[in-house]
Amino acid sequence: MSNPLETEPKSAGAGVPNEWDNIRSHHVVRADLPVCQISRKETWNKLSESQKHFIHHFSRASWSGFRICCSQVSEESPDILRLLLLIFSSTDISNLKRRCHLAGLTPWEWDSFTAYTAYFLTNTGNYLALGDMKFIPGLPEHRLDIIVRVCPLKDDKERRVLNLWDKTRKKIYSLSSVERRLDIPPNGLSAYYSNNIRPRDVQLISDWMTQSDHEAWNTRVWKTSGQHGDLPEYELRIASARPLPTKTYCYENKCFINVKYGDHREDLENVVTHLRNAIPYADNEHRREMLNCFIDYFETGSIESHKRSQIHWLQQGEPVIEVNIGFMETNRDPQRCRAEFEGYVAILNQTASKQMKPVRDKAEYLLSSLPWPKDFHAEKVRSTDFSCFEIFTFTGGSIPAGVNLPNYEDVRLANGTRNICFLDVLYMHTKDHNFQTTFLCEGDALLAQKMGHETFLVQVAFHDLLGHQSGKLFMRDSEGRYNFPHGEVRHPITGELVTTCYEPGETWQSVFGDLSSSFEECRAECVGLFFSTHPEAMEAVGYTGQEAEDLMYVNWLMMIRAGFLAIEIYYADTGIWPQEHAQGRFAIFHTLLAASELDSHENAQKDGNHERKSDFIQILRRGSRKVILRVNRNKIRTVGVPALKTLLMKLQVYRCTADVTAGREFFTPLTTVPKSLLEFKGMISRNRRPKPMFVQAHTSLTTNKDGESEVILEEFSPTLVGIIESCLARFRDSISDG
Repeated sequence: MSNPLETEPKSAGAGVPNEWDNIRSHHVVRADLPVCQISRKETWNKLSESQKHFIHHFSRASWSGFRICCSQVSEESPDILRLLLLIFSSTDISNLKRRCHLAGLTPWEWDSFTAYTAYFLTNTGNYLALGDMKFIPGLPEHRLDIIVRVCPLKDDKERRVLNLWDKTRKKIYSLSSVERRLDIPPNGLSAYYSNNIRPRDVQLISDWMTQSDHEAWNTRVWKTSGQHGDLPEYELRIASARPLPTKTYCYENKCFINVKYGDHREDLENVVTHLRNAIPYADNEHRREMLNCFIDYFETGSIESHKRSQIHWLQQGEPVIEVNIGFMETNRDPQRCRAEFEGYVAILNQTASKQMKPVRDKAEYLLSSLPWPKDFHAEKVRSTDFSCFEIFTFTGGSIPAGVNLPNYEDVRLANGTRNICFLDVLYMHTKDHNFQTTFLCEGDALLAQKMGHETFLVQVAFHDLLGHQSGKLFMRDSEGRYNFPHGEVRHPITGELVTTCYEPGETWQSVFGDLSSSFEECRAECVGLFFSTHPEAMEAVGYTGQEAEDLMYVNWLMMIRAGFLAIEIYYADTGIWPQEHAQGRFAIFHTLLAASELDSHENAQKDGNHERKSDFIQILRRGSRKVILRVNRNKIRTVGVPALKTLLMKLQVYRCTADVTAGREFFTPLTTVPKSLLEFKGMISRNRRPKPMFVQAHTSLTTNKDGESEVILEEFSPTLVGIIESCLARFRDSISDG
């Protein structure tokens, strides 16, 4: 989380905030959020009409799933979406603003409302896509009520907006303890689960799904009243456009499970319609088959159909227009097994992609240098690819700088993966130098500003192309065969024979559960750091000599800074990390800080007069409101790399051997923020700047003078209002339909 929230300005003479004021201040959206424009005009003009039509229809398919994202976040989010769209579609936005000011709203209150709306639209709901924390408007409820009532709506639309406001107004502002973050009840709320469900219920369902070979990606779970005596009854909701017959199962006389199809039915019907419209414009057979598999997947809920789509996606090479769609990323599910709807369209950047080809070519050689024994390496490096694209459309809670797909482990093992870097997103996050360099001294800040783009690209490349590709998982298949020399491999940490592995029906995600994402992201980040110190790896991406050394230093510096900043979103009362990348980066920071302290202690004992300036990592206070992080570049290889290797070894070995017990015992203390670091939480929150939101383009069909279909590109200003206008354009039909 990037401190996107602030309280309403305090009046002169206001007293000291009480505890409730402090809680509320962490959840209120600030009014000055930065916005970046994703502009594709120049590229658009170079595309053929067939390519433009393909982009249009696939983009429409992606945006048709937007309401699904909202309904996966919170119970109230779909209704809040309808309410906001109705309010802003009631008249021209400038006219609505004028009417609000005439009704007595201040400019700050109007800005607070537009900020909340834009934030809701870019997070696809009223909880942060990165951080899982609920956010609320800055203006009070009774002031938002004025906005609702000055909308120039009549008859049915007026009744609808008032009904939606009455239905959602308390939910919009409520900050009861259970509603402040996404989690499995009673620790929080999540629209992946009914409010009456509990962790033991979720575990029971997970056990049944593993045993019955069901995968959770496109599901939600509801606990129902039950019709089978004393046994609990659950509804496993499958996302599908077709309401297929419900199937009922009894699980070991523990519960009854009704597998019900048709979740998100209406929205998926629209997704399927637009995917069908895209087929005539697909430029090769793999792409056409991929689209057909997508259609079957969304119609029937078949995960196998989606797996087939991903195989075709892998086989299409490096397309000029990159697309994918489905329930793929599990970041917002508290259990990290149910996935958010996502769809994207991107356009190839050939120059940047060519830069990464040497890394792809050397992947097998480079991966062999990672610090674990030979048996823990994959026998054969899976087919790898790393391509750089520029986003055209992205539907989901947040736009990542890169993706590594597919996420199905069986497909990855058999067919490899593709690594996609979204360059414009990567560069947008390094564009605002002030955002990137807080908590750094002036010299480090200047170097980070100079090399920010290159550093981020190299880390993303090593993270995805080498990190997620590395290592293997020990498995036993249904016929009792092992994919490793069972009974012969020694555990590198205990020295004993390895006895655990993944059993039939088990996956990395199902075994490690809520720990899986953060564990794996930490592992991939470590691999990225490791190869930034590797001369041959750096040469492969085009950096040698002092430039490579500077880039390595900035990479380590920014990772340490990211781990420090992650403290802000840690929930000390429960030990919960709502964002897996943040948890992984803190694990790295905590490891390197401990190594620094050990090195400092050993040097002090040797020298008797140890100077703090020689420490590997220093957290230097500058008064009560400022901290500077310093990293001794001369100790990256002597102190940092050995500690990193040890961390990497443990992450890989526990992951490889399916040893979730030892993995949790190791990772939980490592990612528990000690009191000595928790004291910086407030300081980080006050000084950290918000990440930019993105306003995306919109396409529509028209007919030219010759009666031929044409696609029109419409772009919007990089402002909060621009975000709202873009959503009004793409959701115009759903506004009318309610």
